[in-house]
Amino acid sequence: MLGHFTLRHIPPLFVACSATFGGLWPLFNAKAAMLEFGFPTHIANSPPTYPVMITQSIRTSALGLIMLTFYSQQKLAEVDTVMAIMGTYLGVADSYALWADSRGKAVFQLISGLLIGAWGLAGLTKGL
Repeated sequence: MLGHFTLRHIPPLFVACSATFGGLWPLFNAKAAMLEFGFPTHIANSPPTYPVMITQSIRTSALGLIMLTFYSQQKLAEVDTVMAIMGTYLGVADSYALWADSRGKAVFQLISGLLIGAWGLAGLTKGL
């Protein structure tokens, strides 16, 4: 897996691992994960919301696993494609969902998502 590693692979591997393992957190503590994500306390304190957080986070974890799988197969253009879509689309969607209650987290989600998306759109994992 690491035979083709270069320094430009650090950001996508960080994103992939963060998505994979961070997406598992709600399985163990949905309330804390919701608060860290940026949801207000009145939502995070509502147990009926936990299955929604868990299912959406598991989907994020699956995207991380897809990235790690493509990376292990040396399909670096595919890693960039996942980063472009995941970063841009989820960054915008997450910031929109958080804007009313947590502007700071919304801005963070937007900026980090757009940076991840830009990396993928530029094809920086694959390189020239």
